[in-house]
Amino acid sequence: MTKFNCPLCSNALQSNPDLRGLSCSNNHQFDRAKQGYFNLLPVQHKKSKQPGDSKEMITARHDFLAGNHYQPLAEKISQVINQQVANHPANSFTMLDLGCGEGYYSRIIKQQIPTIEQYGIDISKAAVISAAKADKTAHYAVASSDKLPLVNDCIDLVLKVYAPSNDDELQRVVTDNGLLLIITPAPRHLWQLREFIYQDVRAHDTQDSQFAGFKLLESQQLSYNINPTGEHRIALLQMTPFAWRANEQVTADIAAADDLEIELDFIINLYQRIVD
Repeated sequence: MTKFNCPLCSNALQSNPDLRGLSCSNNHQFDRAKQGYFNLLPVQHKKSKQPGDSKEMITARHDFLAGNHYQPLAEKISQVINQQVANHPANSFTMLDLGCGEGYYSRIIKQQIPTIEQYGIDISKAAVISAAKADKTAHYAVASSDKLPLVNDCIDLVLKVYAPSNDDELQRVVTDNGLLLIITPAPRHLWQLREFIYQDVRAHDTQDSQFAGFKLLESQQLSYNINPTGEHRIALLQMTPFAWRANEQVTADIAAADDLEIELDFIINLYQRIVD
């Protein structure tokens, strides 16, 4: 039995006898793709033909992350989650990687916490294909964060790394006293990269995000420097909103910069669902 629900009628989805697909009591059917994921984003819920990151963007991000530039962040995330798993009263612990991309953080978390049950959703089909091919043990689906294809009260922790979310949906799927782990930029994140784009670089606003129905438990900051290749710098740029402001000359300058050291600066906030 999965924790997915039907994106058409919201009834729970059950595995078919051949384990190759899912169906609900209204006989809505969803086949498992050969890569191992489910497409739970109906056409009528799409805002474009191919929403989310393109295959080229996913490939560039995969290459950058394979350079281990974000591994300290992934390991810190794993430490925070592992502590929560250790304190969890139940025998099982279920995590949702919201906006999972190609599944980089989920794979590292699974290496550190093999017993965790992982779900991952992303609106980008290319991203979910990459994630599902790399990890056959997790449950991946193409879906929107505005309407999560999950049954009520089924997720113990939602991981959200720069991903959009819907407060009502988070409250619906997270268990009583369940958790949100949110990663956002700290003041000097990518400072040297932004210096190529903006004449007056300003620190990121670090005002605490508010999520209806959740309270902040703890907050910490993680900062370190990386020295990526020119190719990896461009891939990193494409992972950010700053890419829209970088013209061809700026992009070329970033790629050609000699021995450019870049600051990575993150805020890691842990929230807990408020039970009335």
